Amino acid sequence: MRILLARRRGRAAVLAALAAAVLTTTACAGDGGEATTAADLSLLGPANAATGAPVKIGWVSTGKTQAVDTTDEIRGAQAAAAYANEHLGGLGGRPIQLVVCEDRSTPAQAQDCGNRFVDEQVSAVAAGSPGQTDPWIQIVAPAGIPAVLNFASTQTVLGTPGVFVWGNPLSAFGTPAAYAREHGVRKAVVVVIDVPAASGPARQLTPLFFGNAGSSANVVAVPPGTPDLTPQIQAAQNDEPGMYHILGDPTFCSGAIKAIRTLGITASITALDRCIGSDGGASIPGGFSDVQIIAQSNVDPADAEFKLFSAVIAQYGGGLGADANSVSGYQGMLGLVRAFNASGSTDTGPAGISAALKSMPATPYPLGGGATFRCDGQAIPAISRNICSTVGFVADAAEDGTLSNFRRPDAAGIYELKR
Repeated sequence: MRILLARRRGRAAVLAALAAAVLTTTACAGDGGEATTAADLSLLGPANAATGAPVKIGWVSTGKTQAVDTTDEIRGAQAAAAYANEHLGGLGGRPIQLVVCEDRSTPAQAQDCGNRFVDEQVSAVAAGSPGQTDPWIQIVAPAGIPAVLNFASTQTVLGTPGVFVWGNPLSAFGTPAAYAREHGVRKAVVVVIDVPAASGPARQLTPLFFGNAGSSANVVAVPPGTPDLTPQIQAAQNDEPGMYHILGDPTFCSGAIKAIRTLGITASITALDRCIGSDGGASIPGGFSDVQIIAQSNVDPADAEFKLFSAVIAQYGGGLGADANSVSGYQGMLGLVRAFNASGSTDTGPAGISAALKSMPATPYPLGGGATFRCDGQAIPAISRNICSTVGFVADAAEDGTLSNFRRPDAAGIYELKR
């Protein structure tokens, strides 16, 4: 009983840390978007049009505010739905009708979205990486409507029955731990921007995941706006770490990498993909050369899944490019289509969709570079049965932040809670 109680408390602590983990939201290389390679429309496959009455699927996204504009996430989802309706038989043979609602980054608007979805009797609510999740989930879940998200990590998302998360919201900390194990790193330092949404989860999750990898890791939290990180890096170097992992915005990450190189440190460097800003690392001596990037999606132009993505947005995106938002919308929507259709079910009501997702076989994760996802509750059961995969990538970075050589380190045992 004591062991069980300790595990429950540990799980609650991890969920509480994840409730603030906004830095782990999915991103591609850079903020400004990338041009896709010439699309091969034959990859869309033969026509297989959906027929019959449409299935209403709610789609929630932040949308456009004074601070952010995620409308490309909506367009990515719409492109994926159009592709599914014309080539994949829609959802269980029926056409998908998206009911789009923007939360505008406010709880009140997110509540309005939840109420609208209930009123319109949608069969499920899907999302990419929305800014607000809890207010609408707390409305649709009691109504029996399943919620599916590509990437989110609040306590409500990970603890509410009937919620499914395609990606791995733990990858920002778990994937570098797996990389450390793979390369025999015994000591690491995690350099994180000191805001609660980042440094809190880092302090909670880093010792757990790196410990499971057979390593030790110290967390160095540095206030945002610190002009020179050299003193903090110099102090961290006293432990002679074999690896530095960096989490923050592009300006913060540039400062950390610059300090490491200024001190002549030869330890390995990993960084979250959102460290790569629109300047391509121009302010860093040597740029991102020799930095290993932790990513959630495989956006290598040579990858088969990325080629399909390029074809879909070329045909249905209306000029949409490849960036963090379009990728997130595409993954969230196509994930639902693949998961439901793989189950073989044709019951497109809320209960039918929920049952289908729980019974689906392992299915290719969109832009997952061959990785699969499965929502049977066994991906990371120690922390949340709502997470459907352990996907996480390490990629080589060129000087300008262009990524290549995406690979998935073995994450076995990384996400366990210690007894």
